[in-house]
Amino acid sequence: MKDWARSIDAGEWESLAREHGTPFYAYDAKVLHDRCNDVSLAFSQAEVRYAMKANACPAVLDAIRAEGFGIDAVSAWEARFALERGFAKDEVLYTGNFPSDDELREVAGMGLIVNLDALSALDRYGAMARGAKVSIRVDLEEGAGHHPHVVTAGDESKFGLTLDVLDEALAIIARRGLRLVGLHQHVGSGLSTDEHREVWLRAATGLFDVALRVERATGPLEFVDVGGGFGVGYREDERTVELASWGSALERARIERWPDPKRRPALWIEPGRYLVAECGVLVTRVSTIKRARDRVWIGTDAGMHSLIRPAMYGSYHPVYAPRPRAGASERCFIVGPICESGDVLAEERTMPVPDEGDVLIIGVAGAYGYAMASTYNLRARPAELFFERDEWKVVRERERYEHVTGNGV
Repeated sequence: MKDWARSIDAGEWESLAREHGTPFYAYDAKVLHDRCNDVSLAFSQAEVRYAMKANACPAVLDAIRAEGFGIDAVSAWEARFALERGFAKDEVLYTGNFPSDDELREVAGMGLIVNLDALSALDRYGAMARGAKVSIRVDLEEGAGHHPHVVTAGDESKFGLTLDVLDEALAIIARRGLRLVGLHQHVGSGLSTDEHREVWLRAATGLFDVALRVERATGPLEFVDVGGGFGVGYREDERTVELASWGSALERARIERWPDPKRRPALWIEPGRYLVAECGVLVTRVSTIKRARDRVWIGTDAGMHSLIRPAMYGSYHPVYAPRPRAGASERCFIVGPICESGDVLAEERTMPVPDEGDVLIIGVAGAYGYAMASTYNLRARPAELFFERDEWKVVRERERYEHVTGNGV
């Protein structure tokens, strides 16, 4: 786990907290670049489509584009924002899930490849976008992930087109005059174990086999998209996934099925969290210390409205004080100001108790942090800062009262 935030002086964190208020998210450009480089080296034969739902901070998107990566967008506004940040149309894949007619019409107007996973959606899209390029997302019954809520294939998943209706999907595409250019599947997010790797590889090779079947029926495909988000180390003793063996095994399987490189469809992958998780931290300030029964409650001005992963998934994030206090360690629970018992950012942490007013850093918060933040309890979403070439840039200001309430806007 790359903990870049510890290299920033405690006085600098305090200065930033005073200037911008807390909580705020901070991202490091170098860590982001290093993770992009890891993926480029491990999957040198693949095109990367960053799953921007993990983090759509404008500065992060600009950095991703500078790496030569594309975008996997899961809403019309994600796709629109990617285009506005300079991504070309052929660099943006829209992956719809139960899309409305309004959403399909909006993305049809953008001229993107549209990736769909329901017969109804294919039929409705074909009625409004004859001649458009489409991809099919299939469910190969191979799902895995760090939590049941992020498993995206198999019996309990809402995603993907099952293979028993694949021929019907191809018939709709032909009848509507759509152009099938790709196949896609996604097993889940946070893939990190050997078991996860085996599931991912089985699904990927299964997708290749389905692609060969489809090519025999309809002609060559432009790409196959092997979805699945690679895991990172959240705990201090966890290692981020070493991807080299994943990439080499995937490429071997692709070459086996398409020995002739001229007939081989392009390979796409779509890491999300892997690229951005470790580059981000959430900076918060201790508001209240309360001792009750056998524990210390450390109240902060961040909460589940700022970072919902601990409440939603039971996720672990490292927490530390840039300026640690002396004294014996105690049993601590770091909590937020939201009126919910589940508003716990970190539980069962043994640490010296900070003082009220101290700054705390919540690490590995660059993925699904700000992206899932809310204004619950009418609390503002935090600012976002980007650290590059030894300079801080404010990317988004903290929301104000009128933004949250709509009163006076």
